[in-house]
Amino acid sequence: MKNTKQSLVFTSLGHFANDGNFLLFPTLIAYYKVIPHVNIAFLGVMAIIYNLLSGLLGPSIGKLADRIDRDGALIFIGIFIEGVSAIIFGVAFVFHAYANYIILVASVLLGVGQAFYHPIGASILAFTYGKIDSSSAMGINGSFGSLGRALIPSLLVYSILFLGKFYGLVAIAVYTFIAALIIFWGLSFFRRSKYITIDAKKHGKKTEEGKASDAEYNKYGKFLYILTAIVFIRSFFLMGTVTFTPDYFDNIFHSKVIMGDIVTISFLGAVFGQPYFGKIVKDYGGKFTIAVTTVASTVFFALMLLTDNVYLVTVIYLLYATFAFTSFPVLLGYVAQTIPQKFSSRSNALVWSFGNIVGGAIGIAIVTLLLYVHVALYTSFVIMLVFSVVSIIMLPLLPSKGNQKGTAA
Repeated sequence: MKNTKQSLVFTSLGHFANDGNFLLFPTLIAYYKVIPHVNIAFLGVMAIIYNLLSGLLGPSIGKLADRIDRDGALIFIGIFIEGVSAIIFGVAFVFHAYANYIILVASVLLGVGQAFYHPIGASILAFTYGKIDSSSAMGINGSFGSLGRALIPSLLVYSILFLGKFYGLVAIAVYTFIAALIIFWGLSFFRRSKYITIDAKKHGKKTEEGKASDAEYNKYGKFLYILTAIVFIRSFFLMGTVTFTPDYFDNIFHSKVIMGDIVTISFLGAVFGQPYFGKIVKDYGGKFTIAVTTVASTVFFALMLLTDNVYLVTVIYLLYATFAFTSFPVLLGYVAQTIPQKFSSRSNALVWSFGNIVGGAIGIAIVTLLLYVHVALYTSFVIMLVFSVVSIIMLPLLPSKGNQKGTAA
């Protein structure tokens, strides 16, 4: 197996495990809210905490990855921590009196674990595939993340149905631990220093073993800050809504099984959407692809709110997810086209961890606050659409494919 294929296979497994656990807590909200003394506002705060931790820790972990060159081990650590959090989430169903404290501990661990994968996984693919082909590889890789997001909600619902709440989560944790070990073994070959050396020979340039000055990195600041600002605003909408969408489905259909099935079916759209939009980034550039996916996801989410027919909701939310949850190849593929490889992890962390995740945490905070002051979830979702419209208005600030380099420099 060539290194490119090996990196794609095992980073894809990492994406599957990591992003499956991303929807772990939103799915559990529908179960936790009926525990005495656990309310929806508290659960919203827990979602804020784990998203903030993930976003704020991401840049530091990206810098650490750039420095120590042990990417596989870092991904292993992150996913293993997520497995521990799943077990602790399950303990909350055993000790109801301490549920709030237990959920808090589990949320912190989930946030720490989620901080690792995305900036590091994208960097591995950027190194092994190079600037031209990395966005397509990220699209294939991202489809496995979407597959994880699609399957884990239903797997969790049915595991709880057949094994009970605690042991259902133990089952999720066991699979997560096994996945982490396989990823650690599969990525043991990867050392980014080897690829930097190969790149230097290929282009006849000298490197400093991948260490670049802050001055050079700052040349790309304008591009990165504009992109991060747009992603930051858009994530208000994306994360603020996706965190509470399973609960929204549970409220209108009065069935956790239907809720899990809709989420699973809908997120299957992104399984196919991610490789497709990764190729679009390669062919037409990141600005065009971000514009298409942002506008389409806004329109489809608005349409979903106009009906409570289970079949129409499923179809429309599937179309929404196909366009909305393509951020990995679209955003990080765009970064890979524009930013030198040696800055990959810190650039990915800025756009993904700060823009996508911290912005998302603020979105969750907005919805949580609205729920706390007794604004209906439906009305809260309508309000969140405004932020997506704002991000659309900001899109012309991005450089087009033809002058990305010039703008960044």
